[in-house]
Amino acid sequence: MQANRFGIGPQTLKNHVRCVALSTDRSRGLITVVDEAWCYNLTTGQPIWGLRFPTKEGWTEIAAERSERVGASAEVSDALRLMGLTLPVSPEAITHQYRALAMRWHPDRNPQDPESTRKFQDLGAAMELLTGVDLSRLSGTEIERVAYQQMLHNSSITLPDGTRVTMSIALQVGGAFGVDWIYAANFTHGGYSTFLAGYSGRVIEVDPSGIPLRVYDIGAVPRHVADTPAHRYILTDTRLYVLCQDQLVALVDVLDKGKLIMGDRGFGLLQPKQFPWFTHTGQLLGEVMTRHPIRRTYFGPEGLVVETRTHRGIISGAPSWW
Repeated sequence: MQANRFGIGPQTLKNHVRCVALSTDRSRGLITVVDEAWCYNLTTGQPIWGLRFPTKEGWTEIAAERSERVGASAEVSDALRLMGLTLPVSPEAITHQYRALAMRWHPDRNPQDPESTRKFQDLGAAMELLTGVDLSRLSGTEIERVAYQQMLHNSSITLPDGTRVTMSIALQVGGAFGVDWIYAANFTHGGYSTFLAGYSGRVIEVDPSGIPLRVYDIGAVPRHVADTPAHRYILTDTRLYVLCQDQLVALVDVLDKGKLIMGDRGFGLLQPKQFPWFTHTGQLLGEVMTRHPIRRTYFGPEGLVVETRTHRGIISGAPSWW
């Protein structure tokens, strides 16, 4: 469905999948495509929830073709009941539920169920009635083919006869270019909640049922988001933000796009030829520098082990933060 919404072909879909994550117990999987995130039950293969990131600031979504379908209050109630919704309900909630049910009821996924075609058609009719989107003009399982518009200039002039004319200049782009791409996603420590981070710098914490809980805005592209029972870590290209109970407790400068390595009592930043490690509050404990790129690091019985392609170093006496 995401591919259809953005007009993504099968050969380029992989280029739009930014993040894949597993829960600690491997019972749930998370995948993001452009600005959408989907969480799946890996045992049944069924979606648990789906979420779409808010549009980038300054861009407006252009509406799809409108449907002429209308209905009385009883028909609206029937449509809501079919989709498992109750009033009051937002357009986002309707679209979210439609996507989940369309995936579940699609005839191609239920070849043994003779009722699946009728249920899928009824679902489409309910969607048209509640949203006004003309699904008959859309192809396959596509819900909406979207575009986005940004107003560049708006001015008014008065003609000699007193008529006032307004002139506007706008930039219009396809859906994949006007949205806030999800650049980082991860499950929380030992749980089913998730972190989703967009190109705009917004980081959203989502509960196990797909409901957003809180938003952080750091103004830079997040590359990795992780947490421990007491702290949260948001990594960008230049800084690592350390939070405790939603309060910023430390800022760590990051060079060369360091990779965040988490431990129970601290963290490390694996850079190409440098590996500093810290307490959970961002206090530097030690640092290793090498001539050659570091391939891996871990804490073994003899101490901290740092390996390059040709050498293996052991740092004894280093405090264990794993």
